[in-house]
Amino acid sequence: MSEIEQAININKSIGDATKRSYNSNYKRLMKLTDNEPVLNMSQERLIKTIHNPSDNIPPHSVNALLSIILYIRKSKELSNDKLIKFRDTTLFQEKLAHKEMKNKKLEDELPSFENIEDYTKTLYKKEQYVPYIVNFLMLRFGVRNKDINLVITNNQEITFVGDKSKVNYLYVTKKYITYVRNDYKTHSTYGKQKHKIEKSQFTRAVKAVLGDDYEKPLLKLADGDSVSEDSVSKIIQRYTYNGLGEGKYFKIQIQELKKQGNIRRIRELAKNRGTDLETVFQEYDITK
Repeated sequence: MSEIEQAININKSIGDATKRSYNSNYKRLMKLTDNEPVLNMSQERLIKTIHNPSDNIPPHSVNALLSIILYIRKSKELSNDKLIKFRDTTLFQEKLAHKEMKNKKLEDELPSFENIEDYTKTLYKKEQYVPYIVNFLMLRFGVRNKDINLVITNNQEITFVGDKSKVNYLYVTKKYITYVRNDYKTHSTYGKQKHKIEKSQFTRAVKAVLGDDYEKPLLKLADGDSVSEDSVSKIIQRYTYNGLGEGKYFKIQIQELKKQGNIRRIRELAKNRGTDLETVFQEYDITK
């Protein structure tokens, strides 16, 4: 059993997606160490291995590799003082500089919010209802990919399940749609999110996708299977304007609202997304 597998077995609480991410990053790390185990190397050697300028590894990738190293060493209760100091000083500053450079490039390259709105309207006109619903939800509520992996239903019983439900859904009535999220990134902090949507075009689109069915997933694979958490981001990205994806959509929204000085709407989006305002400006404001 490898050292990463041993570390994972010690912590039974991590999910399958996290395990896959850890294993993937560990394989990348082993390529850099020539398959020498982390536990055989000193903190100094580990830092030099993942922070070699000639490798041109972006700071966020170095951080991911460092997280694996810390995870493995913590499982053996080893000291990490030098690794943590490196993370909190040198790597922290490099991440800030890299982020500033990327944001400057994004500010010059990203389309306007108006472009995305026009694109969404065009999807509706062309009766491309699934992409339209995806774009509408992202623009209206600033949600993440996971939040849009949902079920459309007219079964009223789903509304009686309560807060223990793990399903995201659009509940269809004659005049409006109720959008409920029980499965999203910060659910443990912000709890169930529920929104009433009365826009007639959106209601019409959702009903068109549901058709005569009792219940139907909004997103599905080419073979008709439901979409896993791992594949949902790729599917949603294909539906966005120029393949921008959810994260860039949110950055465009924050950029536009900041230009308008519309802090009320930014607060609303932050609440809908399940994110505190400080994090929104720290992670998604590309104009500062």
